[in-house]
Amino acid sequence: MNAGDLIKFKCIGAGRTDSPPYSQDGEWRIGLMLGQRKKEDTPFHVVDIYYRGIVVISLSENCCVIGEK
Repeated sequence: MNAGDLIKFKCIGAGRTDSPPYSQDGEWRIGLMLGQRKKEDTPFHVVDIYYRGIVVISLSENCCVIGEK
């Protein structure tokens, strides 16, 4: 995964944009990957994602690039 990739992801924090809030938790969402955090900066491998006008953070295990097998 690289910055600028279109990815599908799961993230509870993105649920605040749902109507009603958090109604789509557990479902795949589509967003634009902004970058990855260095493993030294956080205890987990996380990804920054632009989604519906906000930046959300998701574990990299919950993300995959759209179109890759």
